[in-house]
Amino acid sequence: MIMKAIERKGRILPNGNIQLDEPIDAPVGEVRLVILFPEEVRQEVPQKLSPEERMRILTILDQVAELSLKKGPPVSNREHDRYLYGGGH
Repeated sequence: MIMKAIERKGRILPNGNIQLDEPIDAPVGEVRLVILFPEEVRQEVPQKLSPEERMRILTILDQVAELSLKKGPPVSNREHDRYLYGGGH
């Protein structure tokens, strides 16, 4: 299969779509793309957490979850000014 190559500038959008700077004069249909990145652009591979870091994060999340289990005094929205600004009844 013989293929024709053309070059256009464009950008990859946050949603993963490609936006070209100028249209391509070609028939509608499937194409093959080769994407070239400038040398200064590096695709960083996320590193996996160490078991210790994972355990530290899970411990903190468990502590945050426990906060919602504690019972406090009954609260009324009618007294929001008192809660925000202080003062007597």
